[in-house]
Amino acid sequence: MRVADVSRMAHAWYVVLACLSGTHADLARGVLQLMGAYVSWIDINLIVNQPFMRILFELLRAPALRCAACNCLTRIVGKGMRPTEKLYLLQFLSVVDAMKQLDAGDAEFAEEVGKLANVTGVELKAIWTDKSASSDAQAAASAMLEQLLPLLLSFVSYKQSEVSSAVFPAINDILSVFKKMQREGVALSAVQQQFLAQLLPVLIEKLQYSEDYSWPAPSDAAAGDTDGSLDEDDDEAMFGELRHSLRVFIDAIGQISSDLYDSGVLATAQSIFRQCSEYGVSAERATDEGGQLGWVRAELGIYLTQAYGERLSSSKGLRFGVTRFAQPNGTSSSSTGPGASAIASLKDLLTMMIQSGIVRSSHPAIAPMYFENLVRFGGYFEAEREAVAPVLMSFLGATGIHHPYNSVRPRIWYFLHRFVKQLPNSALAVYSSDFVSAVVGLLKISVDPAAIATPADAGSGYGLFDSQLFLFEACGMMLAPANLDDSTRMALLQHLFDPLFSGAQNLMNSKSADQLLQDPRALLQIHHYLTAIGSIVKGFPDVRVEKTASASAPDHLTASTVQVFLKAADMCVAILEALRNSQVVREAARFTLSRMLSVLGAEALPYLPRLIDSLVSSCAVEELLDLLGLLGLAVFKFKPYVAPTASELLLPVISKVYGFLDQVAQNGAAGTDEAVLLQDLRKAYLTWIAAIFNSDLDSVFLAPQNAQHIVTIFQPIATQLAADQSSPQSQRLAFGVISKAVQAWLVDPMGWHTLATLTPSALAALSSSSAASGDASRLRLRQGAAQALGINPSSDSVREARDQFKQFVMSTVLPVCFEAPTQPGFDLADAQASLVVAEIASLLQMTLLSGSADVASGDGNAAAAMPVLQVLSPPIGGDLNHNQCASYLSTALLPGLGCPASMAAEFVQALASLDQKQFKKYFVSFLTSNSR
Repeated sequence: MRVADVSRMAHAWYVVLACLSGTHADLARGVLQLMGAYVSWIDINLIVNQPFMRILFELLRAPALRCAACNCLTRIVGKGMRPTEKLYLLQFLSVVDAMKQLDAGDAEFAEEVGKLANVTGVELKAIWTDKSASSDAQAAASAMLEQLLPLLLSFVSYKQSEVSSAVFPAINDILSVFKKMQREGVALSAVQQQFLAQLLPVLIEKLQYSEDYSWPAPSDAAAGDTDGSLDEDDDEAMFGELRHSLRVFIDAIGQISSDLYDSGVLATAQSIFRQCSEYGVSAERATDEGGQLGWVRAELGIYLTQAYGERLSSSKGLRFGVTRFAQPNGTSSSSTGPGASAIASLKDLLTMMIQSGIVRSSHPAIAPMYFENLVRFGGYFEAEREAVAPVLMSFLGATGIHHPYNSVRPRIWYFLHRFVKQLPNSALAVYSSDFVSAVVGLLKISVDPAAIATPADAGSGYGLFDSQLFLFEACGMMLAPANLDDSTRMALLQHLFDPLFSGAQNLMNSKSADQLLQDPRALLQIHHYLTAIGSIVKGFPDVRVEKTASASAPDHLTASTVQVFLKAADMCVAILEALRNSQVVREAARFTLSRMLSVLGAEALPYLPRLIDSLVSSCAVEELLDLLGLLGLAVFKFKPYVAPTASELLLPVISKVYGFLDQVAQNGAAGTDEAVLLQDLRKAYLTWIAAIFNSDLDSVFLAPQNAQHIVTIFQPIATQLAADQSSPQSQRLAFGVISKAVQAWLVDPMGWHTLATLTPSALAALSSSSAASGDASRLRLRQGAAQALGINPSSDSVREARDQFKQFVMSTVLPVCFEAPTQPGFDLADAQASLVVAEIASLLQMTLLSGSADVASGDGNAAAAMPVLQVLSPPIGGDLNHNQCASYLSTALLPGLGCPASMAAEFVQALASLDQKQFKKYFVSFLTSNSR
């Protein structure tokens, strides 16, 4: 637009406002809106002049137009300008004095004036802190901002949150400057200090709920609630955002002046708890009356306790215990490091909160935050053990897990679980009987109708039952302490397990398996019974497995407890075998038996084949992923005596994996989600195979039923997974497991050395300790696994399997080592591709070691005399003239791939002489030169 046109347009605005604003309010309002839209880019002098501004300020007092006029003025003040020009504009407008004269009693107009005050404060702060502005301009801006502070304070104090939040950006900017001044050692002026002292109580007061806030009835849950938890509606979400902003400001004041913060936050909370101790708290009334606290201030006290503790935990860390140091004179002194007094204040505040009895109020705002504080600051109970009993009784009382509000109870169940989990095991036994007696009435299991309509795998969960699981697990934790009398434990376990056992058995006896599979409610009910059993078992600590121990009963459980758990495992497996075609039953059985395995250890291993057999026959890809993770954990944790079980499961699981992969290879993935799932399956499968080797259980492949299938098992790994460029992670894992297999069967077939992946420092330590001891029989875990399987590594059948694998490595694996990294699209400069190349380099060196004369033609014991570093981390050195692998590489494979004889010989020499890091660099260079 041309300058002249804009000037004429501004003149038209003036005429309308001057002549028609009294009679045509809608037209004048439109002009003010238009001015606000244009002011950001037109010449400010067309509007900011005496005639225009006189009319604009007069309109600030016109009821029909004052909001529009104030909005227009806000846009004028916010126009982008240089600091000096902006300061002149603010001085010309005298906007601070003008706002002080306005009557902002109406909430809508007050919000507009608040926005004007906010943008004024933001602009003044920008001038004050702008280093390009002159010192006089900065001083003038600072002085004007101090004049604005009382006005900002009045808007923060406004009852309506829309008005108070309008000035939050300015408050935030001002506090940021004050924090910077405090860090730099610049003292605040008296006016600034007074502003902070007046602002803090206002902010604290604004933290309160509105007195007319509407809560649901005790029997109600939020609309669409399937678990009974309280969903946030719009009002609750808005109040949460308001509280967050207020907390930011309050914490900022705490950084500026901790004494002021304590006098506000700490003193207010203490006052509330003292009042509650003396007069009690009302659950129905929002306001205080006759000394008795209303629920609004009661909730504020609990919230301030949380705010005070969170500030300490974020800045200093919470250590409630007191450490005493011995003095030279024999006395001791308490450690009073930074924040010790503040932590002591928090400890006293939590004590006051507990002793005030504030939790006895049944209002839904009180108990959830009260118990959350106890869990959040659980370290308090390490120093104040005597507080455990009253707190636990509160948890178990009428306003705890039995709270009258349906929407509150599940949240408290979760906090109870967290609270019990934080306590030391030895402190629980004395409360076990009372705990189970109080909780058992809440453990009745029923199926949520919504869970029947919507499958849990869609993310909807199982309704209230998901929260009940916290109670079941908490009961397990209460029964786990070793100092609990065994007869008491057995009686309580029976009290918990009997309804679950009888419920599941009654359902199984009521109908045939086929009928049950057609009844979703019955299947979910069975799922809940089994999952509840697993959750109770989950409360017990995991068994500690010694690698040299026999497969005996776990010593952390009594024999009677073990028998109860084994009975539960029997029932779980029997139900699974009958209802294996139900996804929810498979899910529950997998969860429960995995917990049994963790807690019972080797006692539960006999159930693993039955579990896997039932799951593998019907499971989906997602379930197989979880199953592979469980098997990997089992072989790692229970080596070597898990070897027979792992050997039995090997082929069925591998067949299931390849069944899924072959199906997709033939039909293609149905979509992106399925493609991602199958990629995850490949990684999970290879991770499981790697776990078998890393657990020194390579002998499971050599068991009679598995040995003849070794090549069949590794063929897809070498030709498909190792060559799959779409997943460098799978490629790396594939080459890694082949390298482990070469080490296990071709380098160290008698099992003298571990297959576990060790760090360089661990390798060095292992090598030095072995050299010092001269013990050739080190690390015999692999030999123990072979003995458990009844395998003789020197037998003809095992030798035949190793020979077949060696031929497979020469004919199939070695070519893939060169083909995979030279395929189009394989980027040698890529970080993930670099990891693949590193695995290939390691595999090549391990294969070369397997071809040395001593290893290839000996009795399998050559590795016993080798240094650990040579076996686990080649190069090998030695005479290459009698190395079968070296000869094959230099005379057959590499020339067959188009490599000149001299380069092939150089490659083999580098393979034998360089360490892993050096050879990887050489290998990359070799691949680059031969791919041109």
